[in-house]
Amino acid sequence: MSNNVIIGTAGHVDHGKTSLISALTKIDTDRLREEKARGITIELGFAYLDLPDGGRAGIIDVPGHERFVSNMLAGAGGIDIALLVVAADEGVMPQTLEHLGILQLLGIKQGVIALTKIDLVDEEWRELAEEDLREHIAGTFLENAPIFHVSSTNGEGIAELRQTLIDAVEAADQKKVSVPFRLPIDRVFTLSGIGTVVTGTLIEGKLSSGDDVVLYPQEKKVRVRSVQVHDEAVDEARAGQRVAVNLSGTKKDEVERGNILAESGSLLPTYILDVDLRSLKHSRFQIENGMRVHLYHGSRELLARVVLLDRDILEKGDTASAQLRLEEQTYIKQGDHFVVRFYSPVETIGGGIILDPIANKRKRYSDLDDFELMRSEDATARLDRALKSSALRFKPLNEIYYRAGIQVADGKKYLQPLIESGRAVQLNEQTVLHISGMKLLSEKCRDILQKFHEALPLELGMKRESLRTRLLPRASIQVSDRVIDELVNLGYVEDRDGEIALKGHSADLSPREQQLIDELSSRYEAEAFSPSATDELIAEYNKDDKIDQILSRMVNDGILIRLTEQILMHHSIVEKALKQVKKDIDERGSVTLADFRDETGTTRKFAIAILEHFDRLKLTKLVGDSRILLGD
Repeated sequence: MSNNVIIGTAGHVDHGKTSLISALTKIDTDRLREEKARGITIELGFAYLDLPDGGRAGIIDVPGHERFVSNMLAGAGGIDIALLVVAADEGVMPQTLEHLGILQLLGIKQGVIALTKIDLVDEEWRELAEEDLREHIAGTFLENAPIFHVSSTNGEGIAELRQTLIDAVEAADQKKVSVPFRLPIDRVFTLSGIGTVVTGTLIEGKLSSGDDVVLYPQEKKVRVRSVQVHDEAVDEARAGQRVAVNLSGTKKDEVERGNILAESGSLLPTYILDVDLRSLKHSRFQIENGMRVHLYHGSRELLARVVLLDRDILEKGDTASAQLRLEEQTYIKQGDHFVVRFYSPVETIGGGIILDPIANKRKRYSDLDDFELMRSEDATARLDRALKSSALRFKPLNEIYYRAGIQVADGKKYLQPLIESGRAVQLNEQTVLHISGMKLLSEKCRDILQKFHEALPLELGMKRESLRTRLLPRASIQVSDRVIDELVNLGYVEDRDGEIALKGHSADLSPREQQLIDELSSRYEAEAFSPSATDELIAEYNKDDKIDQILSRMVNDGILIRLTEQILMHHSIVEKALKQVKKDIDERGSVTLADFRDETGTTRKFAIAILEHFDRLKLTKLVGDSRILLGD
C-alpha cells in the first residue's frame, strides 16, 4: 500500500494552482462561492491523487494571494511534498518567494516544480522563465527538483508531472503512526443530522471511530463519532491523511481553526519556547530582539515576543538561538516547525524549529551550550539536558520526556543509561533528579548541617524530620526521604541512627561536658519520679556550661527520656514505671491514674506525663478512666 502523503501547492496568486490540481485529479478545489466569483483561492481546498495500487495521496490547494497567506500557513504544516507553481508568462513573483521561504522554514524536503501556462508563451520565453526560476531556487530544498512545463488548458506535461508526483509519494518518508495522534484543525462546520465536523491533516499517529479524545487548548473531552478520509468513511485514519472527523460532546461554536485534537495527556501547555530561529533571506524586515510577531504553528496563529539570546538583530538569512514568549497559552511539541511574520505590515520574516516546548525563562547572553544538546539526534543526550534544566523542580517524568521529544513508552530505554552512569537518580516511579540537582542539594544540605553543628556541637546530628523540612519544604515526604538517602549513599552526609550529620563530624565530649552528664544523670536518677523542671535546672548552671545542649545530648544518648518540654526523666526510672504499670494491669486488668500516682509516690502532673508517654509509644491505651496494655 502507498505511503500516506500530503502534496501541497505553493505559488503566487493566479499562477494556476487550482487549475493544475483539477487537471491532475479532475477535482475542483475552489469550493467557496466567493472563490468562484473572484477566480482566486481564499480558503484551503482539498483533493486527492489516485495511486496505481488503489491508494490516494491528499492534495492541499493553498491560497496564493498575499492577503490569504495565513490560510496558506494553516495547511502548509501537514505538507510532505511541495508542488511549487510558477506561471511561465509572469515568472517568479513576491508570493512565490514567500511561499518558497515558508516551505523551507517548515522543513519540507521533497518537491516538484510546475511551470504553468506554457500555452501562453513561446519556447524562448519558457526557457528564460525556467532559467530565472533556477536562480531563485538555488540553495533551497528545491534546488535539484525537476521542473515540468505544463498547460492545464491543453494537458501538455500533465501526465509526466502526475507520474513524478506518484513516484515522489512512493519515495516519501514513512509517517509516525506509533505515537499519540495529533490533528491540527483547519476547518469547522456542521452538517444537518450529523453535527460538528472538523477537518485537518493527521500529522501523527492513528485515529479511530469511537475514540475518546481531547480538544486543545480547551482541554475538553470529546468523542469521535465517525472518520472520513477523502470523502469515504473509514474505521481508522493514519498519519499523512486528510481527515474529516464528526465529533460528539461539543458544538461548532466551541471549536475553531487552530484547535488541536489529540490523545488525553499527550500535549502540555506552554508560554515559552526555546527555538532555532531563522530569518528569511528575501524578507524586507530584519528580526530584532523584543520584536512582536505573529507566530504560526500547525493551523494556529498567535502573538509572541522574540527574545534573541546572543544578539540584538538577526540578519537576513542567519539563524540564532532564541526564545519565543507567547501572549497566550499553546500546545506544541519538540521538533515542530513554525513560521513568524512581521507584526504590521504582516509579512513572513522567518521561522524555525522548536527545541524545548516548555522552556524556562532565560536571561540574555547567558550560557547557551544546552542549545547544541537540544539539537542533538541523541535522545539520551536530550533527556540528560531536560533533566538538568528541570533542576530542583521535581517535574514528573512524562513532562521531562516531553521536553526532550521522547515518547513516554520509549522513556526507560533512554533513561536507564543515565541512571547506570550516575548522571541521574530515580527517586520514585515518576521522579528523577539529575546529578547536578543532587550536587545543589548536597551544598544546601551541607550549609544547613554546618550551621546546626556550630549551634549544637554536642548533637550527633540533625533529626531527619528537621532536615527534610529545611532541605525540601515543598517536596513530598517520600521524595525528600529518598533525596536524603541518596545524599548518604553518595557520601555527602552520614546517617547516625536517624540523625543526619556532615561526614566526619565529631561530637566528642570534653572532660567538663562528661562531668556534667555524669552529675546530671545521678541527679535525675535520685529525683526519680519527681524530677526538676528543665528551665529551672538550666537556670542553676553557668551559661558557659550550655546545659540545654548537655540535656539534649543526654536525650539523644538515651540517658534521659523527654516526657514533655519541661519534664525529663532518667531512663531507668521510666523503665521502673513501665514495670509497675504492667504489674498493675496483670493483677487487676487495668491501672488508673490515681493508683499509679500513689504507687510511684509522685504528683498527678508527673504521673500523667509518664502514662501519656506510654500511650504515645502505643504500649498502653486509655479506656474510660483506666489504662490497659495495647492489644488487650
